[in-house]
Amino acid sequence: MEDRRRFFRLDDEVVLDFQTISREEVSAWKERHQQHKDELSQLEQDIGNHISQMKSQDPAIARLFELFNQKINLLGSSQLLGAAKRDMSATEARTRINLSACGMAFYTHENVDKDDHLLLHMQLKPSNAELSLTGTIVSIEESKTPEEPNLVRIDFSDLKEAEQEVLIQHLFQLQNRHLKLRNEDSANDA
Repeated sequence: MEDRRRFFRLDDEVVLDFQTISREEVSAWKERHQQHKDELSQLEQDIGNHISQMKSQDPAIARLFELFNQKINLLGSSQLLGAAKRDMSATEARTRINLSACGMAFYTHENVDKDDHLLLHMQLKPSNAELSLTGTIVSIEESKTPEEPNLVRIDFSDLKEAEQEVLIQHLFQLQNRHLKLRNEDSANDA
C-alpha cells in the first residue's frame, strides 16, 4: 500500500491496449523484452562509437550515417509497434486513465479478475512516448456505466528505472499543463 501512495496520481488520456497473460508469459515476455532491449542498446552504442570516430575524418558522412541510423530506428520502432499491436487483443482505444509512476486505473468492458497479469501497451500524449509494461490487477470495482462496467486498478510489475522516469516526466508535464490551464481560467475569471 505504501508503494502505491509514493507517487501522485493524475487523470490522463492515452492510447491503451492490453491483454491478460499468465505468470509464465509475464516472465517469458520480460526476458525477451530485456534481451531485445540489450541487443539494441549494444548495437546503438557500437554505431555511436563508429560515428564519433568518423566525425573527425569526414563530418558530412558521419552526419549521413547518423541520419540513416535515426531513420532505421524510427522504421524499426514502427514495425515493432505494429507487431505488438497484432499480438495484442482488440481493445486498443483512446482511454481515460488515472496514472501514477507505479500503477494506473481505467474503465473497461473486458472481463478480468483480481490478480490477473496484464501486458499493457500505452502511448502517452502528446509526446507519443510508448511503453510496454506488465502489471497485476489489485482491484476491480463495478462502475455505473454499462459501456465500461469495470474499474480496474493495476500495479506495474518490475518497472525499470528508465520506464519509471518516462512516467514521472510525463506526469510532471501533465501537471504543468493542468496548472497552466487553471491559472489561465483564473485570469479569465478575474
